[in-house]
Amino acid sequence: MSTTTRLLVATSNPGKMRELAALFADVPCTLVSLADLSTAIEPPDETGETCADNARLKATAYAMASGLPCLAEDSGFEVEALGGAPGVRSARVPGADDAERNAWVYAQLDARGSRESAARFVSVLALANADGTILHVAEGEAAGVIAAEPRGDHGFGYDPLLFYPPLGRTFAELTQVEKAEVSHRGRASRLMHDWIRTHLDALSPEP
Repeated sequence: MSTTTRLLVATSNPGKMRELAALFADVPCTLVSLADLSTAIEPPDETGETCADNARLKATAYAMASGLPCLAEDSGFEVEALGGAPGVRSARVPGADDAERNAWVYAQLDARGSRESAARFVSVLALANADGTILHVAEGEAAGVIAAEPRGDHGFGYDPLLFYPPLGRTFAELTQVEKAEVSHRGRASRLMHDWIRTHLDALSPEP
């Protein structure tokens, strides 16, 4: 694979793109987001029952539609007291923005009488070749407990809700460097990063 090869990252989420770009900064290819493509691609229906299912589905669909090798990620926020919800449906929780989706989680916990609960982030990265063939899948998780109230202005999604005991802060209170070191996405990305670095020839060259 040449250093000019483009690797499509199947996201239009700027926060997620920033995190992945930093984590893959030394991989010899150019990461591009869906927003960088000249032609919009219709997003596939995320019908998988797990994050791994959806990551594979998205990697295959976007690779075949773009003609580029594609890295797709699916992640979820699992709250033990809610039976693992919202889980694979984390992005589809009712609400117009992150704050409203965070409020939904607290509302479900309040209805149960307590906000105390273990919780975790899970992340699955799937890499597909330009023909849609899945080359590799990497998974990571980060466990903690639900904060009594949202804390922190960094990050995105459910970061203000998950208190990470080893660092004594929520994920939204961590610096980007700290978060990359301990997060679910950071852990999955390092595994994927290492695989790509040692299997560069597996990726189809750009037409």
